[in-house]
Amino acid sequence: METKGLISVIIPVYNVEKYLGECIERVLNQTYTNFEIILVDDGSTDSSGEICDEYAEKYEAVSVIHKENSGLSHSRNTGLAIAKGEYIYFLDSDDYIADNALSVLTEEIGKTDADFLFFDSRSFEDDGKNFNIPQNYIRARGYGTDDGITMLKKLCESKDFHSAVPLFFFKKNFIRHNELLFFEGAIYEDVLFAYQVFCKSKKVAHINLPLYYRRYRSNSIMTSHKSAYHFESIVKILLNLAEFSLSCDGELSGIEVLYISRCAFNVFNIYEKLNKQDKAKCKKQLLEAKKRILEDNAYGNKALKMRCYGKAFWFIYKVYEKTVGRLFV
Repeated sequence: METKGLISVIIPVYNVEKYLGECIERVLNQTYTNFEIILVDDGSTDSSGEICDEYAEKYEAVSVIHKENSGLSHSRNTGLAIAKGEYIYFLDSDDYIADNALSVLTEEIGKTDADFLFFDSRSFEDDGKNFNIPQNYIRARGYGTDDGITMLKKLCESKDFHSAVPLFFFKKNFIRHNELLFFEGAIYEDVLFAYQVFCKSKKVAHINLPLYYRRYRSNSIMTSHKSAYHFESIVKILLNLAEFSLSCDGELSGIEVLYISRCAFNVFNIYEKLNKQDKAKCKKQLLEAKKRILEDNAYGNKALKMRCYGKAFWFIYKVYEKTVGRLFV
């Protein structure tokens, strides 16, 4: 297998027997043909594992790893460890990519010599069910090429940032050189990983095309009701975000404050969505999270500091900021 120009498509698999065939077939039928598909079966209890084996037996480009259930991050890290490609692409097993996606991506990364690319996506509902999904992740304009921090700033300020890792295409050397791995033992891992790759990148480029098709289904992480595990995960991600930023610079830039603060506000937002039983279970952890945020001076965000003191303080501060505070700007 020719490794120059080779794309390692890493597909974590867990109980997606209904969608897995379509996902794999869309890769096999790409106009670009120099790829390997690494299927990582994360202890599926349906027929997903057997489907993986069938494709591995039929196609030389397809390999499969079976392991005990240990989460999406572990599956991605497992696939990354054995990837032979010059480029890395992480694909979710219930979604699929456009037929020319790999051709477009390899051509663009060759032109720009970027550490990684990011691109747009269309969303669709499974079986016509209404999940109140967000609008398609199609940006109104192209963002060109820039260094990672500058690009992150542009995207966040324009409210065009999306952390979903299947909307990224990487040089493997960039990932390996910076020793980037997915945080294990929590969901919302993309929030941390996406932030890290932007912070580490010297050059990143945007492709203003919807090359990805994202499915919303009733039993996915995106559409399920918030639980204690959701809350515990976002707290872990927040603390790791702050630790990563402070270890890199010592001081936080404006965009770093904005990004980490948004994650911190999500800690409170997710807690509010928990049922009474889970709120009681997570109460102590919420207090500990508030303490850690305040110890870091709320990352320089006054509104976040007020939110740690209580919703009433936060509300009063926001009213002040929008009325009296404007008089002194």
